[in-house]
Amino acid sequence: MACAVQAIAFDYDGTLTDTDRPDPDVLEAIREVRLLGRVVVLVTGRILSELRTVFPEVDEEFDAIVAENGAVLADAEGVHDLAEPVDPELVRSLVHRDIPVRTGRVLLACDAEYAEQVLEDIARLELDAQVVRNRAALMVLPGGVTKGIGLTWALGNLGVSRHSTMAVGDAENDHHLLAVCELRVAVANAVDALKQRADLVLTEPNGAGIVELLRSPLVRGSETLPPRGWKLTLGCDPSGDPVQIPASQVNILLTGGSTSGKSYVAGLLVEQLARMDYGVLVVDLEGDHQGLAGRRGILGVGGREPLPSPEALAALLRHRFSSVVLDLSQHDPHAQRHYLQNIAPGILAQRAVTGLPHWVFFDEAHALPLGLGLWADVLAEGATGFCHSTYRPDTLPAVVRDAAGVFVLSAGEGAGSLEALRYVAHTAEVREEVLARGLEAGRGHGVVVSPQTRQPVTAFRVAQRISGHVRHWHKYIHGELPEALRFYFDMGDEPRVAANLREFHRHLGVCAAWTVDAHARRHDFSDWIRLVLQDEELADVIGAFERRLRAGEQHASAVRDAIRSAIEGRYLE
Repeated sequence: MACAVQAIAFDYDGTLTDTDRPDPDVLEAIREVRLLGRVVVLVTGRILSELRTVFPEVDEEFDAIVAENGAVLADAEGVHDLAEPVDPELVRSLVHRDIPVRTGRVLLACDAEYAEQVLEDIARLELDAQVVRNRAALMVLPGGVTKGIGLTWALGNLGVSRHSTMAVGDAENDHHLLAVCELRVAVANAVDALKQRADLVLTEPNGAGIVELLRSPLVRGSETLPPRGWKLTLGCDPSGDPVQIPASQVNILLTGGSTSGKSYVAGLLVEQLARMDYGVLVVDLEGDHQGLAGRRGILGVGGREPLPSPEALAALLRHRFSSVVLDLSQHDPHAQRHYLQNIAPGILAQRAVTGLPHWVFFDEAHALPLGLGLWADVLAEGATGFCHSTYRPDTLPAVVRDAAGVFVLSAGEGAGSLEALRYVAHTAEVREEVLARGLEAGRGHGVVVSPQTRQPVTAFRVAQRISGHVRHWHKYIHGELPEALRFYFDMGDEPRVAANLREFHRHLGVCAAWTVDAHARRHDFSDWIRLVLQDEELADVIGAFERRLRAGEQHASAVRDAIRSAIEGRYLE
């Protein structure tokens, strides 16, 4: 199983050491984990030149150093200031008040006992500066500079995501360092506020605790730890409270009947993951998720464009830790399965080394070859970060079923709804009637249950997505519907038949007013959109146009133009 921890960020004073330099056994433990391929970053409030004086070989022991509480970065590219220096006028003012001040490349440092005087001078000089405490020490930094910001710069240069990173600290100035990382660890001697926010509190103080951690199964890769600070919101429960599931270290099975909104929920989760800077690969068989492409950090590939090579796809996922929607809708099932098998070696090898992508979403999972080969192997080994979405969970291979830690069941009465309910009840070991009660509110609602996290059955109303969602849009625009499902325009001696949405749009544009009037009065247009294309939102819009025509509020030609505009805005380029 791939190790979730690819990088470790350490505070210095009070964490790695309680003296000017770490003990030899601490340095030996650091060297051991670097030999295992882990990236190690030192993040300290110390002035870089002072640190190098007392610890001359510091640059050799770490892959990067973030100094001056996030304001200075030293790595293979040299030393870089990440902010403008604090105004020298503040130094002169404090020295004039006989306050001992040390200056770094960016920050000012003094004892915490002078905090009141420092704040007075910052206010008098009208500076954009902040005061940061580190136990008995005080640092003055430009506004917005934190250890977390500095670490993000360092990790970006090293090619490691913060969601593959563990941070360890002890003091007040380590809060943001821990907050930006996937896993948050406090040494035994940490301040109470930091311990309360940590995912793990070590049993030993400073250096002894670090040695304990670095030689633990968690860092060595044989154990994982679900973070408390990263959650995905499915929606809200009947009381209005958020219903959440872990954002990592878990596998999700998303199921429900056809048209129950599974793809909508999947897109909702991907939106949130991308917003939190997780890297996600969405395997999209039907073109349901193209609405996600173009959002910050999400790139769409495939569709009507050639598919990227396996190497290019891996590179896209690695670049800036981005997410990719892989649209396979223009390829037949054999080509889809072949491509998925071809990308597995590169994607999974990269995942083992860098942690990217953190998540892989398989839409229409029942149609994919997930029971054999590398995708099955990693699940059998205990890998997490997989979401399988399907209305046919009973056809999924056992390895997928056994790996699921969270079950999300969407409400709806489409094909497979009862079978999906029974499957979740049996697999998650809950009573069918309990699940059924949670689904009584109908479409737009669901239930979640997690035997792995001991989360009871919880009903929720699905949260609103940011990006648009259009079901199977490629199929409906360019594909050929069966004859029984095509739209037949009543045009007298010259009937026209639409086998897809593009043809519907074109034929509608040349329809006589009396043809539009006849179809609209029978609500034929909205019924076809709702029942065949299964697009409830567009059907509601078109239904409103039809009602205006029947009420005499709008002429047939205006209704025709309004329907065509609605289709263009939702589907057509």
